[in-house]
Amino acid sequence: MPQWTIRPCAQILTVNNIKTHKPAAHHLTRRTVNDSTISAFQLNLSYESWDNVFNGDDVDIIFNNFLDTYLKCFYHTFPLKKCQYNYNIKPWITPEIKKSSQHKRVLYLLCRDTEDSMLKNYYERYCRILSDVIKIAKKVL
Repeated sequence: MPQWTIRPCAQILTVNNIKTHKPAAHHLTRRTVNDSTISAFQLNLSYESWDNVFNGDDVDIIFNNFLDTYLKCFYHTFPLKKCQYNYNIKPWITPEIKKSSQHKRVLYLLCRDTEDSMLKNYYERYCRILSDVIKIAKKVL
């Protein structure tokens, strides 16, 4: 009967230049409704032929024809436009706070994978100082 020997195998993966994920831009879709677009909408409706609405016999077909014609004019006159917006405007976030937060993330990644107590103490002190700076910046603005 053959005997199997188990040999430990290991692989080491070193990842340099870890970059944090940048969130996608926020988009908002809107329709532009003002006096000029409303008058253009009324003009487009007046140019439409409503024969398929007025000459029908079945109420369901008449309504569907009306709705199709109306929505075609509506979507043509008031198209959806994609706008980028920043809903989370925080004037207290200065470039220095952003830079410190990035440094804090780098320190976190280093501390996560090490047992170095000095590095962990440094990270904890850095977090406390940064949170104090953020509290002061919020109070000032």
